[in-house]
Amino acid sequence: LKMKKIFQKLISYYSKKLNTKFLGSKYGGWDFIETESLLNSTIISAGVGTDVSFDIEIMQKYNTKVIFIDPTPSALDHLELVLSSIGKHNTLPYSDDGKQNIDSYNLSNLKKEDFIIESKALYNLNDISIKFYQPKNLEHVSHSISNWQNNYSKNSPYLMVNTINFKNIIKKYKLQNIEIIKLDIEGAEFDVLSDLLKLKTKPKQILVEFDELQTNKIINYIKYLVLIIKLYLNGYTMIQTKNYPNFLFINRSSFPIIN
Repeated sequence: LKMKKIFQKLISYYSKKLNTKFLGSKYGGWDFIETESLLNSTIISAGVGTDVSFDIEIMQKYNTKVIFIDPTPSALDHLELVLSSIGKHNTLPYSDDGKQNIDSYNLSNLKKEDFIIESKALYNLNDISIKFYQPKNLEHVSHSISNWQNNYSKNSPYLMVNTINFKNIIKKYKLQNIEIIKLDIEGAEFDVLSDLLKLKTKPKQILVEFDELQTNKIINYIKYLVLIIKLYLNGYTMIQTKNYPNFLFINRSSFPIIN
């Protein structure tokens, strides 16, 4: 806990204050920076789960296309339910448990062709078959490549899934610009972001949950401190948000206001 407090003070000191907007449910929502360039853009949402409230709201507000990346059967089932309900207004409020009822989403004015689904795991290595470990609590949806939820055990139950990396996502969908990537990928974010920083096409905003910071292992705090420094050296600045361990990084070349 002491390490967590030190880490939070450090990131608070080094992050910038900017006006952010929050979309989605309390559980599935994210902070980001509103820009005109979000209109009619394409964003990437990796780690879908059963709460796509942020994605639905950003699609409604900015007419975006979303590339959803997740091989988890329950997440894919949830997206299929969403697609089968396109055109309907919401009749229920959001829940806060990460399992949204389809009737909680406002799906009016949305188009099926704006939902692009990749049933693979986002990773730094492309087109390999990899173990996708079940969460410790089977009530939860999110599987994990790193298996941080089970203390990195190699003996937990798992699915075998295929991977895709950013380079091939960009190539497959001919992406010239990426406004936002949202990463909720249960411990794979370190490898994925390290891989992303090698590419020429970089997103303007990175919304990421550093899941491994929930383990309170000192090595993980050091690991993510190094990643934050790496992001800074590659042109990204951390913006203050309140939903720890969710982080927001913006590309300084796209936001000259923070230079």
